[in-house]
Amino acid sequence: MVTSDGLLPEEYQAVVAPAMQAAAELAAARGDPYLYNDLACMLTLMVLVRDLADLYQDQWAALGQTSAPAIFAAAPVAAVVMVMTEYELEPSSIQSMTAALERAYQQIANDNVFGPERIQIQKAWDARIADKVDTANAFMRQAAAATAGAIDAWESHRGMS
Repeated sequence: MVTSDGLLPEEYQAVVAPAMQAAAELAAARGDPYLYNDLACMLTLMVLVRDLADLYQDQWAALGQTSAPAIFAAAPVAAVVMVMTEYELEPSSIQSMTAALERAYQQIANDNVFGPERIQIQKAWDARIADKVDTANAFMRQAAAATAGAIDAWESHRGMS
């Protein structure tokens, strides 16, 4: 069964929830209790959701048991909007912050910054499928740290140019 307005609950649990948990824990570890304030962590959330969405579709799409590809493609942006909505930001702020995140994400993707996280995300996926939740969460935290670290390095290098 597919919903027309978003991911199914089981898709959310497999794709968005682990990414959100890892990104929020990373933001807190970096000193910001508000995930939306940490640009690298918000971009990391988008990357983690994108990669988990790809893995989910790879595993389940052939059985015809997933939401439409467009819903999965929209999931990274929907996740950051969900974070900002949770903190009760004004709709106009959410809209402008989302647009800025999408631009930053595209620029960083164009510079091939993403990638170091993929191995840990695959390991997290495999662990979650094997019902090893603690191991999966640990790999997601590693993926989040690797992604944010790559974004931070890109940002500092870019600032020097």
